[in-house]
Amino acid sequence: MFQILRRLRRDERGQAMVLGVVVMLVLAVTIMVSVNIGQGVYEKIKLQDAADAQAYSLAVKEARAYNFLAYTNRAMIVHYSAMLTVMSYVSHAVYLDRTIGTAAKYLQYIPGVGAVFAAVSTAIKAWKVTVETVSRLLIPVLTALNIALWLAQEAMLTGTLFDLYTSKGHGNVIDKTDPRADVPKDMNSGQSFTNASLSSLFKNQGDINYSNAKNFLHVIDDGPLSSSPTMGLDPTGMLTRGKLVQANKLSDPNMAKYRLLMGNLANGVRREWTAVGKGPILIGRKWDFNLCVVIGQLRIRKTADSQIKSFDEGFEGNRKDQLYASDDIRIEVRPTCFLFGWKTIFQLRFRAAADNRGGFHQEYGSNKTDDHHPWMGITPFVTSDTSFINPRQNHFGYPCNLIILSKDMGADRTGSKPVYELENLSQNAFMKGSGSHKFDKEEENTQEGIYESYLDMTWRYVGGKQDKYAEDFRERTGGMMAMAVGRALYHRPNTWKEEPNFFNPLWTARLAPINTHWDEDHLKWIVPAWKDSEWLLNGIYY
Repeated sequence: MFQILRRLRRDERGQAMVLGVVVMLVLAVTIMVSVNIGQGVYEKIKLQDAADAQAYSLAVKEARAYNFLAYTNRAMIVHYSAMLTVMSYVSHAVYLDRTIGTAAKYLQYIPGVGAVFAAVSTAIKAWKVTVETVSRLLIPVLTALNIALWLAQEAMLTGTLFDLYTSKGHGNVIDKTDPRADVPKDMNSGQSFTNASLSSLFKNQGDINYSNAKNFLHVIDDGPLSSSPTMGLDPTGMLTRGKLVQANKLSDPNMAKYRLLMGNLANGVRREWTAVGKGPILIGRKWDFNLCVVIGQLRIRKTADSQIKSFDEGFEGNRKDQLYASDDIRIEVRPTCFLFGWKTIFQLRFRAAADNRGGFHQEYGSNKTDDHHPWMGITPFVTSDTSFINPRQNHFGYPCNLIILSKDMGADRTGSKPVYELENLSQNAFMKGSGSHKFDKEEENTQEGIYESYLDMTWRYVGGKQDKYAEDFRERTGGMMAMAVGRALYHRPNTWKEEPNFFNPLWTARLAPINTHWDEDHLKWIVPAWKDSEWLLNGIYY
């Protein structure tokens, strides 16, 4: 008996088993904790990817919308230029008919060469009929096309606005990137704006989507101001621009800015032949003939002009805007060749115009005839407001959208939970009851079910148990949150830059820093340290 006891006391076999059990337990707990942390990091990366994807997707939509405005505005300019060219052909055809055509009508009776002049007279009359017919058909068609382009611009704005304002109007970018991600509740009102209906558009001024939509529209000339708390009843400014169709008054600054801007742009792209004319003597739009003899000098000048003009409402019954073209001849003489001034002895005006009163021809002085060129004038279009205050802080008017996503990490779940969250282990006695129990007697801990050595990895106390902000954060987000900002930038390649406008398609999408001046109230709630560090960040906004 004593021999057996001495053998057991001296026998060291089995010690490795005890140490192995302890080490395996520690290793198992370490691995499970590592898996849990790794899973949390993985879920955070997925959530951030979803926020970035959504922010970039909306920025792409904004950039595409602005580029669409630029392309359609440029198309309108091309149409106006085509109208001016047609009217130039009309005035030039009238000039040819009234000068060379008239001369050919009488010269056709000269024997031998009469047939040639007869053919010239016939060709000129046929050309005049052709350009007159084309102008009557083409100008209304191009005007209708410009109206259609304007309506397309408004449709693009409305569609993009809907995508910005609703969380599901973007092609399920969030769901495809992270199916567990969700758009959290509105930061101010506590109401969810997920899948917002059309009837709720523009009403909830507190949520971030509303801010994104207003930020997208404030770049538009008739859109809401950045400082305005609301977008108003006409957020895109369509009703204001629509007045160009009817209440088109140059004295109205809202109308003048459109009429003069588009008119100047269209005039700026005219071809030389359309703008000032050119061509050979007699049959061209612009030429000069000089004859100098001892007793004096004779000069015959042919000049041309074609442009879009804008008139005040008091001018000749409010003609509004006018497609104007002229081909004029002036004959001047002066004694000797260099010593005295010119004197006009004969002048002819061959002019054609299209306007809101049917247009006119002007021949032989001030007589205006042939009212058959109707044109309603400059049609509505969307333009931008390039003025800005504190350009560094307001990022030169570039629109940006703030995206906030959350994910339920188990804080409010019931029932079974994933294995890596150690649900079963957290209920085991060796983890729940071990320790000195010094802190188990705290009433608040007992009420919350927290015991010393209680290993809980279920995100139930993200941010701290007693922190009121953390409790509010968990209630609103479910335990995890990600933010991203997308921005539509206007930038010409390389280092050349210019102010933003809707006539050059140079808009592109970028992800931007979270620090955005226009939504500080939301961000200060989300990130408490924001307000504490505001003194440092002031003036360093991107």
